[in-house]
Amino acid sequence: MEQHHNLSISPDKMLTSIHEQLTIHFFESSKTAAKSEFNRLKAGEKVPFLNISAPRKGEVEGSLALEASEFVGTLNYSKFRDALGSHLNHIARSVNNKQNLNIMTNEENGAFLFNLPGLVVHDDVLNVLVTGVQQEEPGEIVIKLMFLNPDDFREAVDQAKERRQRMEDA
Repeated sequence: MEQHHNLSISPDKMLTSIHEQLTIHFFESSKTAAKSEFNRLKAGEKVPFLNISAPRKGEVEGSLALEASEFVGTLNYSKFRDALGSHLNHIARSVNNKQNLNIMTNEENGAFLFNLPGLVVHDDVLNVLVTGVQQEEPGEIVIKLMFLNPDDFREAVDQAKERRQRMEDA
């Protein structure tokens, strides 16, 4: 009988590990490998992503998945990579500056979302990317890159644009 242990990792360490792996998979790997992984994700596959281990506590296998049903327009590798880059920059700033990671938790299934959106605009169309984590089984998690409904963020983006314009005009 397989024995399971609880493995606890702080949210900032989890997010740092996710950031490092996303950077490796999509910005440090060859374009061919990164694009191939993106195409697998876009097709609905879960791909092996990370392994977290602790002495005498065991390990957690993590796979990566993409939820793109809320993406506005046609999702391609270039648009995905732009959104991911924006998201990774937001994660890095938040972790490095020890800011609130804006974690949202689903009480029913224990899943959580790091609401540190990557905002990207192509052809005047806004898209928003965030990262969520959910335990599938003991010792297995899925890291989900999720595009959210951009209308939920439109007011914040418009306010940021107005502030930027006022600063430029001053």
